[in-house]
Amino acid sequence: MIVSTISFLVLFSGLCLYRVLRGPTLLDRVAAADAIGVMMTTVLVLMGLLFERMIFLDIAIVYALLLFADTLIIAKFMESGRQSG
Repeated sequence: MIVSTISFLVLFSGLCLYRVLRGPTLLDRVAAADAIGVMMTTVLVLMGLLFERMIFLDIAIVYALLLFADTLIIAKFMESGRQSG
């Protein structure tokens, strides 16, 4: 069950990667990149459960915090009006 969930999340991350590369607007690309980050955080948590290694959970927490900071930085960058499509 956990392995199939991880497989689906990796597949959907690949679909989001297409949107990051081909997104019509910068906002679509940022949203897709954020979705990939959330899915990869979930994959790390599920891998921690699957392998019974709590280090994966620690890595997932750090990754989620960095993802949140990254989203704030990109939002601030877009608010300043210096984006180039």
